[in-house]
Amino acid sequence: MNKSLVWGLLCLALTFTQPTFAQLTKTECDQKAEIILALKNDFKDYPNTLIDEFIEEITPCADLSFGRTSPASAYAKGLLHFKKGDFGNVFGSRKELSKLYLLRSAAYNYPPGMLTYNLKLLTNSFIESDDHIPYNEIIQDLNGALTQEYKTDVTHYVLGYLHLKNLLYSTGVNIPFTTQESANKAKVHFESSNHPMAKHWLAIMHYYGYGVPQDKAKGLQMLSENDIFNSRSLVNFLQNHNTDWIPISAEERLIPLQLFYNLATPDINSLKDKVYQGHWVEYDLMNKEEGVKRYTPMSLDFTRITPDANQSNFGYKLTVDGKTAWLNASLSASNNQVSLKAPLSKSLLLPALESLLQDHPDKNTVTYKVTGVFLNFAETEINGKTALLGELKCRVAETNERIGAPIRLILYPEAPTPAATSNTIAEASLKTEMPLVLDKDFATISPNPIGDQFNITYSLDQQAEVQVSIYDFFGHQRVSLPSQNTTTIGQQTMTIDSSTLPSGTYIIQMIIDGQPYSKTVVKL
Repeated sequence: MNKSLVWGLLCLALTFTQPTFAQLTKTECDQKAEIILALKNDFKDYPNTLIDEFIEEITPCADLSFGRTSPASAYAKGLLHFKKGDFGNVFGSRKELSKLYLLRSAAYNYPPGMLTYNLKLLTNSFIESDDHIPYNEIIQDLNGALTQEYKTDVTHYVLGYLHLKNLLYSTGVNIPFTTQESANKAKVHFESSNHPMAKHWLAIMHYYGYGVPQDKAKGLQMLSENDIFNSRSLVNFLQNHNTDWIPISAEERLIPLQLFYNLATPDINSLKDKVYQGHWVEYDLMNKEEGVKRYTPMSLDFTRITPDANQSNFGYKLTVDGKTAWLNASLSASNNQVSLKAPLSKSLLLPALESLLQDHPDKNTVTYKVTGVFLNFAETEINGKTALLGELKCRVAETNERIGAPIRLILYPEAPTPAATSNTIAEASLKTEMPLVLDKDFATISPNPIGDQFNITYSLDQQAEVQVSIYDFFGHQRVSLPSQNTTTIGQQTMTIDSSTLPSGTYIIQMIIDGQPYSKTVVKL
C-alpha cells in the first residue's frame, strides 16, 4: 500500500469529530479501531513515526474503561506496540505493552484478541518470555473464540494440537502421557478443520496409532496428499528412519515411571565427585507401557567444577550422544528429595538431540532447556544393580513448549578406582602401562559420509580390549561387533560392514578398556 493512501486513511480517521476524552463513545472507538486494523498486515512496512501516530490516535479508546467497551481498540493498540517492541511503566512496573493490550482485548472476549494473544504465548513471540504458559486458560480462550466462530480452521487446529500433546494436564499429575480422552478430543478438532497443519497432525495420529488404530500406510498416504512442505518433509523422514519403539528391559522401561517419592532418596554425599553412566530414556507420547522412542548413551559427572563463593553452585558435566553441556547448577537435598537446581531466573540448555519427528529439514534437532528444579533423583534397583534415576523437567527451547512425554535418566556409578595396597603397589611396579587417555581425536573414521563399509583408524600404546557398536539417533543399537583383545601396539585399522544401514545419521561408539569414545557419521 503506498504511503499517500496510508496517510489518507489516517486523515480519514482524524475527520471523525474530535470529542474530548469523556465524550468518546464505543461506536467512535470501534470506527477508529476498524480503520487502523484494516492496515494491520502492512504495519511491518511502516516507519515508527507513523506507528506512533496510530498509537496516539487509538490510545484514548484502548485505555481505562474504553478497553472494556471497545476491546477492538485495545487489540489495535496491542498490535501497534508489538510492531515496535514497546515497553512502558504500568503501576510502577516495566511491562511489555503489546502483551498488556492484547491480553486486555482477550479478557474482554474479543475473538481476534483471544486468538492472537494466545498464539503469541504458545509460540513464545513476546519479548518477555514466560516459562509458565497457562495452557488451561489458553484453551478456555480458544474455546470462547470458537463459539463466536472466529477463524475456526485455525482455532480447531491449535486446540487439537494442545490436546494431542496433552499440554493441559494438571500440575499435580506426575506422568504427562497423552490419554485416550485427550487423543479423542484432538481427533475431533483436527477433523473439524481444513487447516493443512490439522491434516498433518491427523496423519501423524494414524501413523503412530495415537487414539486411533495404528495404520502407517494410511498415515503416509494422508501426508502425501497434504501438499505442504511439512508433510512432504515428514514423509521422507518416516520412510528413511526407524520409528519403531526401542526394545529395552521391562525393569528399565517401567521402574522409572513410578512416582519418585515411592522410591529411595539417594545420599547426596554419595553422589558428589562421582561419574555416572547410563541412558537417556524418552518415552512415546501415548503408549507408556511399551513405548520408548529414544534410548541414548549418556553420562553425568558430579565432579565439582568452579565452585562459587558459598560452595553451592558448580558446573556439572552432562554428555548425551557424545555432546556435552556444562550445567551451572546446585545439588541440594530438601523435602526428602535430592535435586539439581538452575540459578535463579536462568535457563540452562542441554545438548541438542535429533528431533524424533522431523517435518522440516532445517529443524532436524531439538534443544531442551531447564529452569528451576529441573532434575530430581531417586535410587532403586534395576536388573540387580543399584541405579540412580533422574526425573527431567524441561521444555523445548525452540518453541518454549512443555514436554508432553516423560524423560528419564537411568544411571549407574562408574566402578571406583581401588585403593592402593602393598600388593597392588607391588603389582604396579611390575607394569609400565599407564591408564588409557582418549582425547577427541583418538580415532578417525573414513570415509565420512560412509558407504557400505568404512574404516576406523586408531592408535594404542598398550594392550586393550576394544568393542565397537553403531547406534542410530534414536539410541537403537544397529550393529554390535564382538569385543576383541588387541595386543598389537601402534596404529590399528578396523573395517566395518555398514551395508545393512539405511541412509541417516549414526553414532559410532568404541569402548576401549571400559572408556567410551564416540563419533557421529552420516550415511548417504
